Amino acid sequence: MLRQLLLLSTIVLFTAATGQTKRAVELSALTRYDQHADYVSNFAGRVYNDTNRLYGMNYGLNILGRQQLPKRYSLYLGIGYYRLGIDKIRGPLPFNIPGIRTGRNINYDDGITNLGYGTTKYYYNNLAFTLGLSKAIPLKNSFALDIGVEGIGYYTLSQRYELSRQRHYSTKNTKPIEFGANVLIGVTKEYKTLYLKPALLIPIYQNLKGDRVFYEDRNQNIPKWFRGIGFSLKLGKYL
Repeated sequence: MLRQLLLLSTIVLFTAATGQTKRAVELSALTRYDQHADYVSNFAGRVYNDTNRLYGMNYGLNILGRQQLPKRYSLYLGIGYYRLGIDKIRGPLPFNIPGIRTGRNINYDDGITNLGYGTTKYYYNNLAFTLGLSKAIPLKNSFALDIGVEGIGYYTLSQRYELSRQRHYSTKNTKPIEFGANVLIGVTKEYKTLYLKPALLIPIYQNLKGDRVFYEDRNQNIPKWFRGIGFSLKLGKYL
């Protein structure tokens, strides 16, 4: 799946580049806050399930190639790093016990026992592959309104969990490709051969996969619509 995504993205960008000559390279930084999931999970086959509501701040840094198309459209393709974080966990306690659960049990073996460990914060290190299309609407003084849509594929490289006993646990459990789709609404300010693109980032759809340290199936789908907001800043240079 990863090879297919890379091949498709390369073909699309090459096809666009052969028809137009105005191209640019961009450095993109982003931050976004999401409610990542609202789903049911079972830890190690126990007699009750957990309903998970996971929230977190995420960060990304990408290198993009942009190709201008007719009618002020442009196509862009990029690769980069994306840190998907969980810093708040909320869920009901089992058996209708009053209160709110703020952590998750984790499959961690300290060499003596793997019982009793939990995490309240964790994050995933991902490669991110972006393919997007945007439309520029000219304004005044070298400004343009910029509206875009993009699809992103995430390939998980490693994970890091904060344990409840003041320890950290790092793993390198790969997952199937995860993906999402965003809308960006912003402006472009041009400075001769350079430009800036600040934009509001609106997550439309996201589909994550299960994490086996929580005894989830790695092929499990954890989808969500909306429930997030972010900000993106691109610095570009025309070639």
